[in-house]
Formats: sequence, C-alpha cells, structure tokens
Amino acid sequence: MANKKIPPLDLLFFLLETPGSPKHVGAVQIFQKPRNAPEQYLRALVRDIKAVPVEPPFNHRPHFPRFGLPEWRVDDSLDIDYHIRHSALAAPGTDQQLLDLLQRLHSGVLGRDRPGWIFHVIEGLEGDRFALYSKIHHAYIDGMSGVKRMYGSLSASPHETRILPSWSYSASSQAKRSIPRPGGDPLSGLAGTLATQARAAREIAGSLRRMGREFLQARPGGAQPFFHAPRTRMNKPVEHDTRAIAVCTLPLDRVRAIGERTGAKVNDVVLSVVDAALHDYLEAKNENTTAALVALCPMSIREEGDDSATTQASALHIRLGEPGAGPVERLQQVVASSRASKEEARALSREALLDFALLMAGALELADRTPLGRLLSPSYNVLVSNVPGPREDVLYLRGARQLASYPISAFLPGGNLNITVLSHGRQLDFGLVADKQAMPDVALVARAMERRFSELQAAVLGAPEKRKTASRKPNKKKVTPASRVRRRSG
Repeated sequence: MANKKIPPLDLLFFLLETPGSPKHVGAVQIFQKPRNAPEQYLRALVRDIKAVPVEPPFNHRPHFPRFGLPEWRVDDSLDIDYHIRHSALAAPGTDQQLLDLLQRLHSGVLGRDRPGWIFHVIEGLEGDRFALYSKIHHAYIDGMSGVKRMYGSLSASPHETRILPSWSYSASSQAKRSIPRPGGDPLSGLAGTLATQARAAREIAGSLRRMGREFLQARPGGAQPFFHAPRTRMNKPVEHDTRAIAVCTLPLDRVRAIGERTGAKVNDVVLSVVDAALHDYLEAKNENTTAALVALCPMSIREEGDDSATTQASALHIRLGEPGAGPVERLQQVVASSRASKEEARALSREALLDFALLMAGALELADRTPLGRLLSPSYNVLVSNVPGPREDVLYLRGARQLASYPISAFLPGGNLNITVLSHGRQLDFGLVADKQAMPDVALVARAMERRFSELQAAVLGAPEKRKTASRKPNKKKVTPASRVRRRSG
C-alpha cells in the first residue's frame, strides 16, 4: 500500500475534517478478568499487544503533496508506545468515570504526521473489569471492516492465548485482488473501468433528475427527498470537539421476534425506537415535534469476502414515524419508508452508489459551510448506523470474557448526533455520541430508547420474558456494564 493514492471516499473523510468535527471512529469493549488472573495480567497483555507487528494500512500515514494527489506512505519511524497506551481509572473505577474518560479520549483530531489510530487499555473498572478503547480515522476503515478486525482478536475459547489486534489483521482477500491475472490485457481492463464509470454516471444523472423533481414536490409514500427534514437541535452547527457519550443495550432476540411478528427488519425496529425516543427528548426540551424526523443510514456495499481496510458504503435517507404515532404504527411507517429508499438504491450499481455517496457528502458539506444551509431545510436529523457483529454470545480475549462492545462514532456534515449499534451474540449495544454543546444530556435519549422499546415489545409480543443474567455476572455485585453504564452520560 506504500505510495498508493488515497481512494476518493477515504480521502473525503480527511477533506471533511475540522478541529471541531474530527472524523475518527471508535469502540469501547468491556471485559471481565479471568478468575485468579495474576496481578500482572494487564501489564503482560499490553506488553504482548505491543509486540504484534503492525500491518498495512495501520503502518501508513497520509501524505498531501503540494502537487499531485494525496497518497499513503509507510511510516518508517512508527512509535508503538504512542499508538498503544495503558492507563487506569482512579478508585472506585465506576462506569460513569469510564464514560467521562471516553468523552475526553474521543475528542481531538488525530495527527496526520503519524498513522491515524490510537489504542487504550484501561484498567481499574470496579468488579475486576477492564476496557479496551480504539480510535481510528475513518479514512482507514468503515464499520464493517472495523468490526471484522475488532472481533478477529477474540476467541470462543477462554484458553486461547494468541493476540491478533485490529492493526495486525491481514486482509487476505485484498492481497488476492492485488495479484494481476496472467495474460491480462491492461487496455481491456481500462476499457472495462471506463465503461463501468460511464454507466454509473448515467445512473447518477437519472437519480439527480428524479431527486430534483422530488425536491420541488415530495411524493407521499416515496423515498425521502434530500433537504426535507425539520430543523432541530440535532442540526446545530458543530463548533467544538467536546462530546457527550451515552450507551444502552437491547436484547437482540426480542428485537428479531418483533421483526418476525411485524414483517420488519432489525434496523427498522432500531429506527422506530430511536425515533420515538428523540420525539420524547425534543418534547421535553419544548421543541417543535409536529413533523417526522429523518435518519441518515449508512449502507454497506462491500462485496462478500472483501476484508480490505477501505470505506465502501453509501447512505439512505429514511423518513421516520409521525410524531403522534403509536408504537406499532410508527414501526409500520418506518418499514414503508425504509423499503422505498432501499428500492431506489437497488436500482443503482455498486459504482453508482459509491459515486452517489461522494456527491451526497459534498452537498451536505456545501450546505453546512455556506449560507445555503440556512436557506435549505436540513437533509437529516440523526445518523443511525447498524453494524452486524459475530453470532457468538460468549467471546474471550486471553481468558477475559467480553461483556459489552459499544461503538463510538463521528458526525457527518449537517448533524451532531450519531447513534451506532453493534449486534453480537444476543444483544444490541448502542453508542450515542452528541455534540456536548447541543445535547449535553444525551443519556436522556438512551433512557427513552429503553422505555420505548419496552412499549413496542409489550404492544407486539406481550409481557417481556424474564432473562437469565447470572451467566453474565460472575460476581455477586452488579457489574455488567449493560445494566450500569447504559443510562449514564457525562
């Protein structure tokens, strides 16, 4: 990957980045130490993690020449102690203290004079727990590739001692694609690429004509047009890099059961719960809640078996439920809107969707940085990303059992609230990241999500089943982060 040009969609995250709106993504994983773990358990873990080699692209830094296109260059002086850090919470090491720390760690732009990632091992969590927090520039990975790497370091066996962190994951499929086929004709390959791009350009032109008509007169029941969302505090400009973070967890099996009963997808259920919670929050702030909100939902277009560390995603605008809708009615409205947006996306090729993502980001950035943003309505109110993880319910890192894994992401132009959900095993772990100036109490949204999910669950499935949690709480005191952290924010 040395001296390789930075792909346009990855480069976009560098171009969109400002001191107040960094474009890195992250996650915090919380683990229970193994029983009878030695006193030096975490010190040895950090030592062994640092000993693992750093693979591309994580040993590369961006280079922006005065002339020519930006490119990736190998960092020959990579300082592993800068990238991997070991710290501890002061006693008593509560979950709130961890969130306060994460809010500080997640702020600030990653320097471009080094590879764009930092990894923290955080000890001192009460209940004999510890946390791993990673912070990686979005130009290096997207959600799917990031999750694949994050969970590649875990094992279903508590006896596995091998360490394979995200930066040492070798993308085999990427290597396979980089090997030229014997006897291949380069001119033929170039002709095919030009033909593909020409076809994508025609598709984009047709989509732009359609969106222009929809912008002038929105079609009821159709896909959500651009710049037709109501203006809320979630659309205030982001001026500082301070963040408010909250987390919560929902049971994946119950979410799936609701979907099976109503014909909805997991993401539809997630969107309806988020939507209802945001209306509760806005109403509590005495803001106008007479119009339906709009979610911007990233959509992976990564080909099966593609492990490359690049961004391969587009996004959908999805109109959410009406303000006064009941739980089931709201879900049905979200399902209808989601299907309409997906149908329009399916009409485009993969190349057209990638090009469309660039155009959309450019339009959002133009509106965000010019007076045009005050003349137009916002394009969306909340960024909601659903990233599927492994199916295994119990995973370990060198004998330490993972209890939760909360994604902590970034903003796109035009919005200051990101809600990312990661599914793994039998749970959905949500990470809510907001601009601290606009939504310092974003934890209220997390609490409302739990409450609104309970209402939807009761309306569709009846009384919730009692879940056995003993297997997730090795100690007598309540230490599972999903039950303690999920309602709090700094």
